[in-house]
Amino acid sequence: MTEFVNPQTKYYNAFNLIGGIGPIGFKKLLTYFNSLEDAWSAEFNEFKQAGLTEFVIEQIRKKRHKINPDWEMEKLDKQGINLITVQDKDYPRLLKEIYNPPAALYIRGHFQSADKCFGIVGTRKLSAYGNQITPLITADLAKSGLTIVSGLAKGIDTIAHETALKTNNRTIAVLGSGIDRTSIYPFENQGLAEKISQNGAVISEFPVGTQPLAQNFPQRN
Repeated sequence: MTEFVNPQTKYYNAFNLIGGIGPIGFKKLLTYFNSLEDAWSAEFNEFKQAGLTEFVIEQIRKKRHKINPDWEMEKLDKQGINLITVQDKDYPRLLKEIYNPPAALYIRGHFQSADKCFGIVGTRKLSAYGNQITPLITADLAKSGLTIVSGLAKGIDTIAHETALKTNNRTIAVLGSGIDRTSIYPFENQGLAEKISQNGAVISEFPVGTQPLAQNFPQRN
């Protein structure tokens, strides 16, 4: 059973399901309100005082009454998805140091404090050279103890993940969509994502059900 230790976690997920809030919006909520639980039950004029945009406030107005935070967490639990918030000790230390770190990370699989990560990304349209050299480089790096990180895309990303798995080493896929099975992109890598979650992690800052929209990928990167 998935464990959600932070009692505020369900409100991170609930606000994420609203859409459009983003890291800056979460910062404003956490600064203005005592807790996200207080924010979830706040009046709409309080969101304006907190500094949220009119667009986001309107999204809250439209969607909040349709979202039950407890039920939504049960959905994550049934799918084996964990959620780490920026307030949790397990949140990646270096990620927290960027300018606007994601407020929450959805995870299938496990982070390990010992992970020393190396990113391998590249073109979706493989050249003969890329197809030949990527497995060789990846295998050497993985065997040296590095955790291979990529984006689950076709081409170089797929080869990097598959090579790490073939050498029985950890690999992490960072997605620009939800990590639930119906949102995995590309569709043909659903099976690969499942294998990665068993020997590493599949992660995303986007909530369950988020489709692989073009604007998500620069944010993911």
